[in-house]
Amino acid sequence: MISAFGRLEKKSAWAWPVAGCIWGAGLLVHDVPFLHWSHAPVAAAILQWLAYLPVAALLVAGFRALLQLAPEAANESKNVGYIGRLDHLRFFAAILVVMYHFYHGIVPLEAMSNNPLLSLFGEGSSGVDLFFVLSGFIFGVIGQGKIIHYGNFIFSRLVRIYPLYLLGIVIVVGANHGQFSPLDTGLLLFPMLNVDALPTLPGFGQLWTIGLEFQFYLIFPFLMVFITRHGAKYLLGLMALGLMVRGFYFFDRGTVRDLSQWSMLGRFDQFALGLLAAAWYFRRGARLASPVHLGLAIVAMFGCLQWLAVWGGFHRGEKSALWIIWDTVEGVVWAYLLLSYLSCRIVFPRWWDETFSRLGKLSFSIYVFHSYAMYWAVKSFGATVLTGSRDVDAVLLGLFICVPMAVLIALPSYHLIEKQFFVFRRKYVEPLPALSPG
Repeated sequence: MISAFGRLEKKSAWAWPVAGCIWGAGLLVHDVPFLHWSHAPVAAAILQWLAYLPVAALLVAGFRALLQLAPEAANESKNVGYIGRLDHLRFFAAILVVMYHFYHGIVPLEAMSNNPLLSLFGEGSSGVDLFFVLSGFIFGVIGQGKIIHYGNFIFSRLVRIYPLYLLGIVIVVGANHGQFSPLDTGLLLFPMLNVDALPTLPGFGQLWTIGLEFQFYLIFPFLMVFITRHGAKYLLGLMALGLMVRGFYFFDRGTVRDLSQWSMLGRFDQFALGLLAAAWYFRRGARLASPVHLGLAIVAMFGCLQWLAVWGGFHRGEKSALWIIWDTVEGVVWAYLLLSYLSCRIVFPRWWDETFSRLGKLSFSIYVFHSYAMYWAVKSFGATVLTGSRDVDAVLLGLFICVPMAVLIALPSYHLIEKQFFVFRRKYVEPLPALSPG
């Protein structure tokens, strides 16, 4: 009976992706031109239904086959216990990025809304800031009170991140034959050295963040040694130094937007705030257990992104002095949301926790390959009128068309590539030796 219950539980846990495959089949069939006959709508509907059934069956069967490719135990990290709510936030960050690109596939980048709900998506590139804070937090949790073996750490991060990155580069170079010289292609293999070129990659400009992630990986083990010696004040000192550097270049050049957005000189604060959040979580996490803190963090998130929209943000606020501090401001807001969500004493329903935990596992694949979903959704549904408001229509179409397609596209890349490399990860932490008395 226990075995039968376990099988039933596993099947029910995967009900959402099966439903997504069925939904995705309908979207695919909808986009086939020869299945639309205005002169014979009844016959066209019958033909669409007949085409839909085998497509849905193939998607579901393919997904079920993917689940058998690697044992679920391979998903578990060798260096930290699983925290399901972190995956919830990973998925949220990925969806913000997907919605940002889809939203601005319909609404001009320069547009500004006075509605905070719309600003959440209009300024959804802030999902990248949340990813950086999450990275800092996760590694802060892993490294707290531990010795980090540098070689094993770098190797584990390579096998975790690099396969999907390399696939993206192979696609870009292959699909744009002749546009990349051998030297360009060779440099693209080293994202940490080539961050400036990555945002221009057709369909894969989002890979620039992987370059900054690798830069953080290179210095993280050293940071943990220095934090162990000097405490949180060391990170605060580095953040103050970065603030001075950004201030210098603003007063020298009249703008610091690009330095703040595209380099570790600006983004370091978000990784550092994640590390500080991890230290807080260990020592004082219970102080944020009240749901009031989660509510305040959500209000702060909406307020922060609305403020960003009002003063111009990336596309209208290039000359603003706020870029000196803005990455730090966003980092503080996301760190507060992260801590309040993880610490909140509210017990989520099981379906909520399992669904968003599993979706969170797909977040990296969603992030890397969502441009395909965005392109298809904008092309096929971008002109669809639902409410008469362009901005509201963009949000609704993004949530119900583009996001499900991004999830479906992520499924094969996660199971066929990303997940397969998990078995190569190594244990890279061990406890600090206890101090001898006297």
